[in-house]
Amino acid sequence: MDHKQKRMIAIGETLKAYTDETKPGPWNVTWSGGKDSTVTLDVVFQAVLLLKKNNPEALIREIFITTANTGLDFVTDPLKQSEMKKIEELIKREGLPMTIVEVQAPLEKSFMYLTVGKGYPLPKNRMNRWCTERLKIEPSQKRLKEISPVLTIMGVRLSESAARRESIESRRESEYFADGAFYPIVNFTLDDVWSYLVREGMAWGDAEELGQLYKDATGECGLRQRKAGAGEKNDDPCGARTGCIICPVVKIDKSSQEFAKSHPWLQPYVDLRNLMIDMYKDPRNKAGRKRDGKVLEYGQGTFTIKARMALYEAVRQAEADNEELALRYGAEPQKLIYSKELDELIQQQWQTDMDEHPWLEDADEIGLFYETKIKGLANGYQLVWNIHYDMSK
Repeated sequence: MDHKQKRMIAIGETLKAYTDETKPGPWNVTWSGGKDSTVTLDVVFQAVLLLKKNNPEALIREIFITTANTGLDFVTDPLKQSEMKKIEELIKREGLPMTIVEVQAPLEKSFMYLTVGKGYPLPKNRMNRWCTERLKIEPSQKRLKEISPVLTIMGVRLSESAARRESIESRRESEYFADGAFYPIVNFTLDDVWSYLVREGMAWGDAEELGQLYKDATGECGLRQRKAGAGEKNDDPCGARTGCIICPVVKIDKSSQEFAKSHPWLQPYVDLRNLMIDMYKDPRNKAGRKRDGKVLEYGQGTFTIKARMALYEAVRQAEADNEELALRYGAEPQKLIYSKELDELIQQQWQTDMDEHPWLEDADEIGLFYETKIKGLANGYQLVWNIHYDMSK
């Protein structure tokens, strides 16, 4: 089955669900601006436009298009903002019952405030991505409570990965539906997605810029000759990682590094990401205590105020370098500390911590050796050489 057949089936399933009078209420379409969510959103548009043409009286269900602004996605966000304007123009021109809703976390839960302001540890892995919870999930869920959708449409696919397949199948009630969710492109492969975008385009325009974005993030992008399926990999051409420019979860951010080659003004943030990871690995930057004062081991605990101040200067320098390069290349500068209010909140937090949590100001100095807990040892501790000790003392 080629992409055209899958496209028609997806549109048909969407029409069937939209006109199902037994399940009244609004829909929510989650849209990130990436390839899968864009195809999914277009499927919904095609269904709605088809209904308008043939049976406009049935066009009564409201559809919300929700997207999250993390303040950190410097790769896809400029294109997403541009696409949003085109989508809004299409909605207005056709008089469709659709609304774009952009959500953003409050300053108190922004990434820069929690890390540079409060000294939170960096997210380490996919199982410990506290940033996703605070920057995307919480603000989205808050808005969804207000919308109270009867169905949420998501661009997930069985062939994305083994983990994705397991997740979908564990929730699925039927081929296209789970509990309160609808997956119109669940059977699409990576090739199907790109064939759709390249050959069909979207209701609001072509996919040329989106394809170029993925090409810039991989160094190559083109539909492969073989048919992708259950064995397709996340690192396939056109399957680049898109998201936060300073994401510390990926070990080596090849996508951002590659993207910066064609967008040099983003290189300062690629370098900043690596600097942040190195700073958080350095035990001298950890207070050895929690915020409540509980004593931990050397190299553990909250990022010290002193280290946060140094990180703040590094962020500001990266922003200045970004602005200089952006102006040189005719691009729009992008800031991590994006408002005066956020800047003030960060610095106020340092002062509050110095007044109320003085143990967070700097790490305790230790000698040439220190004890650390080691699993499996009888006494639970082992003497470790402090590689940061100044031997000249």
